[in-house]
Amino acid sequence: MDTNPLLEQLTQPEVQTALVSLLQQLPTYEKNLQAIGNIVSFGQAVLQDQQAIQKYDELVRSYNLNLETVEALVGLLAKLPKLLQTINQLEDMLDFATAVLGNKQTIDYATASIHSYTEPVVEKGKQGLSLVKEIQQQAEATAEPVKLFTIMKWLKDPSVQKSLKYVQATLQVLNKQSN
Repeated sequence: MDTNPLLEQLTQPEVQTALVSLLQQLPTYEKNLQAIGNIVSFGQAVLQDQQAIQKYDELVRSYNLNLETVEALVGLLAKLPKLLQTINQLEDMLDFATAVLGNKQTIDYATASIHSYTEPVVEKGKQGLSLVKEIQQQAEATAEPVKLFTIMKWLKDPSVQKSLKYVQATLQVLNKQSN
């Protein structure tokens, strides 16, 4: 056997560096091989233990595992990251809501803010209701009939003219749409 090519390989710096690295890592490789050996020994012991195999077999048979169930399980596993993200978001919202509802200052501030937005609307509604009631009372209190001359006087009123223009425009638009 010719050792000359082997000696030439050993003289190369990258081969020497690789050999030194291999020698340094040798204890780690030995520990890993021992761990793999232990796992294989454990697996063999489990496979030889008939009582353990029988319990696993009973456990597996107790579940209704068919192709449809396995496909559903795989589909569920594929969606787990999105489900986890959604659950985390719901949890954050629940924590936020709990913190807000537990803080009297925040509730007072929110109530005041809502009140500041709704107060003008409620006030306008009260004014409108008051106006309608006043008109209703005045119309019911007046017993005299409406005369033609009264209507002719109303026609000169600018607000009546404006309202009649809206009525006229509405009738024209409705007439166009019906044709």
